[in-house]
Amino acid sequence: MKEKDTPIDLNKALLQKGPKFRSHRIVFDDNVADLKPTISSLLFCVVYIIVGLFLVMLAVIVYVTKSQIDFTIFLGAIGIAIATFGFALVMPFVKQVTFNKSRGTFKNNIDRAVKMENIVSLQIINKMITSKNGLSYPCYELNILTKNGRRVNVLNHNDISQLKNDAEKLADFLSVTLIDLQREIIL
Repeated sequence: MKEKDTPIDLNKALLQKGPKFRSHRIVFDDNVADLKPTISSLLFCVVYIIVGLFLVMLAVIVYVTKSQIDFTIFLGAIGIAIATFGFALVMPFVKQVTFNKSRGTFKNNIDRAVKMENIVSLQIINKMITSKNGLSYPCYELNILTKNGRRVNVLNHNDISQLKNDAEKLADFLSVTLIDLQREIIL
């Protein structure tokens, strides 16, 4: 039995979650466009790492000065958990995402590399993020579309004006069209 070709729903978001702040910016340099994390996104993550490491150091001090094993284990475990959470938060922000004209590839270190010759357009779509506590906010994706119908996420954050600005510059850099598929979202 032959599979039927199913059309790709360009309005469907690739990612289910997204930050409520601008997480990255695109930096252009000759033949390369890199996504770089914003200072505020890195600081958010570093706070958890610092607090976790502080608690681990405090656990060492408590052990050396008071020899309280139970309290030392408690502080150390909490510190390790918080620091680990901070490192887990920072990892998506520091992954290298690059459009390299010299190599002719786009790499986001999640999906397989895309040959830039196969990129036909960029796409902006919006989505509504709803958290467990009922707070909702809009979020926006910038995706690439390829000749083969593949979509790959490039950028995902809450600052639509910056995302549009970055998307327009990236479309010029890649010499492709920009498709804005935002739809009205009622809060």
